[in-house]
Amino acid sequence: MKIWSDFYDYIMPDVPGCPLHAATFALRQSAIAFCEQSLAWRHNHPDIAIMAGTADYPFDPPEDTVVHVVTYAALDGKQIGVETDASRMRVENWRNQSGRPQYVLGRESALRLVPRPDVDGTLTLEVALKPAPLASSVSDELFNEWREAIVHGALARLMLSPKKPYTNGQLAQHHQQQAHIKAGQAGIHVARDRTRAPLQTSIMRRQ
Repeated sequence: MKIWSDFYDYIMPDVPGCPLHAATFALRQSAIAFCEQSLAWRHNHPDIAIMAGTADYPFDPPEDTVVHVVTYAALDGKQIGVETDASRMRVENWRNQSGRPQYVLGRESALRLVPRPDVDGTLTLEVALKPAPLASSVSDELFNEWREAIVHGALARLMLSPKKPYTNGQLAQHHQQQAHIKAGQAGIHVARDRTRAPLQTSIMRRQ
């Protein structure tokens, strides 16, 4: 794992006088935004034992992370749908129905099976992670593959701070554009990699 101070060599020369705690906060927020936009930090979630009559299950992500979205779900080996918006599910009265689940409805801390399962089973998930709000580190892969995107995002945030020695709206705009470009590039690489081969926690790599 890489702690936020591992990024300092890439950021501090451009923001002279910036307090280290401010740089750390900007880096963390930038890493969160990058992961939300790109879905690049993928992880094979531990299998979840499903119990008949129970619809809600907490996620079990690695330390210092939270689940941003579920990207793939299979119940007893058969793929089911993934949704973040309940209004888009094609299941009438889903709060009261039971049967074989057709969807995973993901939230940040837990998931809900829709409809509620009426038999036991095993749920297999692939998820996209992001740093937790108070995370002290990120994975080596995220640092090695997409460090520049996180640095650009952090510099944009810091340079928009008013009345600082490093305040620079024009440069902030440049860094923000670069952060968006690199997040988009990461998203493209993720979209190209749609195999269902077993994964460990990983970052989608440049091709």
